[in-house]
Amino acid sequence: MEQSRYPSFTVILVDDETEFLNSATIALRRDGITNVEAIADSRQVMDRVARGGCGVLVLDLTMPYVSGKEILEQVAKEFPEIFVFIVTAVNDLQSAVDCMKLGARDYIVKPLQQDQLLGAIRRAIESKLLEAETASLKNSLLENSLKHPEAFSSIHTNSAAMNNLFKYVEVIAPSDLPVLITGETGTGKELMAEAIHALSGRKGKYVCVNIAGIDDIVLSDTLFGHVRGAFTGAERSRKGLIEEAAQGTVFLDEIGDLRPESQTKLLRLLQEGTFHPVGSDSATLSSARVIAATNRDLKTLLRTGEFRADLYYRLQAHEVRLPALRERLEDLRILAPIFIEEGCRKLGIPVPHIKPELFSLLATYAWPGNIRELRGLMVDTVSRNDTDTLSFKYLKEKLRELRNEPVDETELDKPGSHPLDTRVSFSSSLPTMEEMELMLIQEALRRTNGNRTQAADLIGLARATVIKRLKES
Repeated sequence: MEQSRYPSFTVILVDDETEFLNSATIALRRDGITNVEAIADSRQVMDRVARGGCGVLVLDLTMPYVSGKEILEQVAKEFPEIFVFIVTAVNDLQSAVDCMKLGARDYIVKPLQQDQLLGAIRRAIESKLLEAETASLKNSLLENSLKHPEAFSSIHTNSAAMNNLFKYVEVIAPSDLPVLITGETGTGKELMAEAIHALSGRKGKYVCVNIAGIDDIVLSDTLFGHVRGAFTGAERSRKGLIEEAAQGTVFLDEIGDLRPESQTKLLRLLQEGTFHPVGSDSATLSSARVIAATNRDLKTLLRTGEFRADLYYRLQAHEVRLPALRERLEDLRILAPIFIEEGCRKLGIPVPHIKPELFSLLATYAWPGNIRELRGLMVDTVSRNDTDTLSFKYLKEKLRELRNEPVDETELDKPGSHPLDTRVSFSSSLPTMEEMELMLIQEALRRTNGNRTQAADLIGLARATVIKRLKES
């Protein structure tokens, strides 16, 4: 398979010392930066830059014919989008200040360590990519429609917040930088990871591994593979998932449960783009993009020392936070019927008629298990239904149980008894009907995150009545 070039733009090295150009080019390509060109004659630089495609320009300051400072000044004026930094043997503060004023992003003094050069170029590439993504994101948010809605076909939503999240994902998907997907359990993190891979245009596979509860030895073997003889029973070499996902995506679920020793190895993979198969002293270059997900609060884990800060900031190059279902209650009208039909199809039974009151009833619950919990409850509800119209009896009982609201069913059958008696208490001074109605409207709005239509459905009023009462208050 033809190897893709990284980054998408060209890194151009300019120096009259061919030995430096050769060693730097080899080092960059070994580090995975393959889209590199070297120019030894400074007179050729501007013609090459004018042809386009250059993103990062590394200039020696002192060269025959045209100096690095002259090239810097011209590039800054005609091609300000190019990241330029100076590499020079002249350790002069004033020279550095002058170059920075002219537009240089960095100034590095020779002799320099190979890691120093690689680090500077990697930072320049990442900054350049982030700038491009930010500009693309601004344009995307101004547009009303998605460019690739088919990538999100498995995520059913009518939420404006989710739509904006989809626009953000369309922008960051082609990036090589890691993505951290956060959100409560059951919010669809794996579906979002699949969408990111589908939009990325990457040629390789999408592979997924849940790392919760896996010890360091097993995880190292799973991700990085091993060489023959690495341990007892290792009769042949085996590829790990990182290598399986070459030029593709590896999805690491439950990253918050990653053990300290494994965190160190993952950090090395993200920082250096290399890994060591178990039992091997040789580093292997990785071309897989890493997407990680967690339902845990990583910032809390940082404070307790359970998660490395440097790994967190590497993973957080792009963060996608999926909202909880209670933050997108409007999606109940889409999701509940889908799960009811799904349950009926699995059970081989007819789909019952659904009354609109179902969505108001579902909106009274906080859904800590989110979409996964909703799916399970809808399937369970239709499995107990024996009429043409979906009965709410079991659903109401189940929601009371989930909310820890015990109800004595024998009391419900007594004349004059009503479940409201167990949920509402009054002080010695009773409110007026108008006051009571307003309090009920305000509570319904709180439960539906301010959605007036759902609030009206929840308490059995017309939406116009709710708006009128709010204006009068």
